Amino acid sequence: MSEPQSSTSEGAQHPLPSGLLHDLRTPLNHIIGYSEMLIEQAQEQGRDDFVPDLQKTWAAGKQLLALINDNFYPDRSIDTGDASAAASDESPAPREKEPAAGAAQGLLLVVDDVENNRDVLSRRLERQGYAVATAENGRQALEKLRSETFDLVLLDIMMPEIDGYEVLQRLKADGALRHIPVIMISALSELDSVVRCIGMGAEDYLPKPFEPTLLKARIGASLEKKRARDREQELAVALHDQNKEMATWRRTQEADLAIARTTQQVIVTSALPRLDGWQVETLYTPLIQVGGDVYGWGQFDHGACFFWLADATGHGVAAALFTTLVALVFKHASIESRTAPEILTRVNAEFYSVLRGRSFMTACCAVIGGDGRLSFAGAGHPPLLIRRHNGLIEALPSRTTMIGIQPSLAIDESVTKLARDEVALLYTDGLYSMASKGGGHITSNILNEVFAKIGGSADFLPPLIAQLVERSGAQGFDDDVAAIALRRA
Repeated sequence: MSEPQSSTSEGAQHPLPSGLLHDLRTPLNHIIGYSEMLIEQAQEQGRDDFVPDLQKTWAAGKQLLALINDNFYPDRSIDTGDASAAASDESPAPREKEPAAGAAQGLLLVVDDVENNRDVLSRRLERQGYAVATAENGRQALEKLRSETFDLVLLDIMMPEIDGYEVLQRLKADGALRHIPVIMISALSELDSVVRCIGMGAEDYLPKPFEPTLLKARIGASLEKKRARDREQELAVALHDQNKEMATWRRTQEADLAIARTTQQVIVTSALPRLDGWQVETLYTPLIQVGGDVYGWGQFDHGACFFWLADATGHGVAAALFTTLVALVFKHASIESRTAPEILTRVNAEFYSVLRGRSFMTACCAVIGGDGRLSFAGAGHPPLLIRRHNGLIEALPSRTTMIGIQPSLAIDESVTKLARDEVALLYTDGLYSMASKGGGHITSNILNEVFAKIGGSADFLPPLIAQLVERSGAQGFDDDVAAIALRRA
């Protein structure tokens, strides 16, 4: 066979109908494709004596294809000079053995109306390690895509009834199929076909005959993109499900917290006792719906009243249950006890018997009488503050460790007497939790200064909190806050 001219000027090329040009190229692509695979098989099986003749067949097919490409162009577009359709005169280089199809790297659908085209491409893909299904027309391809799960489609453009363009359009319009990558294949190599397919959503475009290395690389890149999109979709679905689960959990928690808050409010908002010679104010501000602070009071038969405060660790439903237990323990302790140290001693004993050192709390108790007498005892709790009528601040400290650490405690009592307009303040350490302008927290000295300046109005706690907020520059507290103010009337 004589060698064709390596190049032909554009003016010497002749137009041919696209269908005719396609039909001329198709059998040559079969010859080239089959001869490539036969050469590889002969080399793998050690039949090197067959290789020279097969290479001659391969070269002849390439030469004929080059003659067609150099002398004719489809009449529906101007030749772009695309080198991808031109044939190389080099013999196919020996290739390493492809992975076996037993460990398929993905399921591919080959769509082509020519049986030999489907056979050549399927054999090539199976040798590269893919599982392959075929469809002989566009309608059959769409049916298979809706009934099976494919990782990629190799779609011929020129087919009767439904061509590749229409199949691509329908596939990308279907929400269940549009995520499948499509590589368009054709014996035509016009630039407008490439642009049109990519614009319609194709992942890539490959001209016939296929260069095996390029085919493998293009398919591998497309599958990797699909796997990345699939992973992203799986993560999005998982995140959506997790968000739904979290929303359900949050609604459940909010419902539980609402019940817990109602339970806790019953404990801390009962009517304040009326005691001759005293005015009583209370404050309760949990950090969230339910806090770990709790307080209460009661009256003895002889007319005296007792007030107590406790600060347990934690917030939420567990804290509500915890504070309920604390309220019951204080109620039981006050039945047989009449002084602040006795009440705290019995509270510690009952608390320890239930929790056995697994939890603890700070607590304090004050007992007041109609004559202004006040006795105080604390366990790991902030000191009781007394503002005297001359503005001086007196502190009665806690003298023992926290409730619940030891089975028994020795608790000392502090006794004093309040004159008219003097105020005693019991509080939890949440009162110190407000951040100051300097970045730290409210100190006992700042609390004492603000406490000393509060006027003699009936409402005592609101202006105290307001001045602490103004002094610190903070928006609010970082912990639960509970306080009881006892004013001598």
